[in-house]
Amino acid sequence: MIISTQFIVLDKRPYRESALLCSGLGPDCGKASFVMHGGQKLSDKNFPAADLFRELELEYEDKGGNQELFTAKNVEIIAAFDGVAENPRHFKLAGMISSFILKNSAPSLPQPYTYDSLRSVLCNLAGVECGHEPWSMEQCSVVIKTAFLYENGMLPEPQNEEQSEFLENLVASGIDNSPLPECADNYWRALNNWLNSLIEYHHLKR
Repeated sequence: MIISTQFIVLDKRPYRESALLCSGLGPDCGKASFVMHGGQKLSDKNFPAADLFRELELEYEDKGGNQELFTAKNVEIIAAFDGVAENPRHFKLAGMISSFILKNSAPSLPQPYTYDSLRSVLCNLAGVECGHEPWSMEQCSVVIKTAFLYENGMLPEPQNEEQSEFLENLVASGIDNSPLPECADNYWRALNNWLNSLIEYHHLKR
C-alpha cells in the first residue's frame, strides 16, 4: 500500500553511496526512518532537500508487519526550519527535543498532537513569524512535553476545572501555534520542573 505523509526530520545519517537515512516523526506513521536515495546530493540552492528540522511531504510503501525502515519516494519540502541553527541554544534545545521524541515514540503509532506541537516549537525556535509573541525556550520545552505526555495518557487528571481549562488551552496552543495561556515566568519554570518529574516517573528516556 502506498502511503503519503508529512514527516519532520529529527536525525539524518549518510547511508550507502549518495543516500540518506532520515529518522523523525510523522502525524500518522509516528516514529519512522526513511532511506532517501540521492539525499546527499545538493539541490539547486546548494542544500540537501532532506535536512534536519525540515518538514517533508513524501510517499512510501507499507508492506505491513513490524517494518520500521521504508524507502521514501516523491519527497518535497513543506517547510524548512533552518533558522534553528542560527542560535546555538535553540539548536541544542531542538536536538534534545529530537532525542526525547525518537527515544520514546513507538513506530507506527500515530502522534498528531505531538507532531503539530513539534512543528509549532520549531517555528518559534527558528524565528518564523507566527502571528504572536515568540515562545521562550522554557515555554517551548513545556509545550512539547505536555503534548507528548497528554497524547500518550501520561498526565494525571486535573484536580479542578481551572486546571483542566489551562491544560486544554496549552495543548491547543501547541497544536495551533497560537498564543499560550498567560501566566508568570516562574510558573512556566515550575511547570517545566513538574513535567520533568513526570518524565522520570514514567521512566522515559532523555
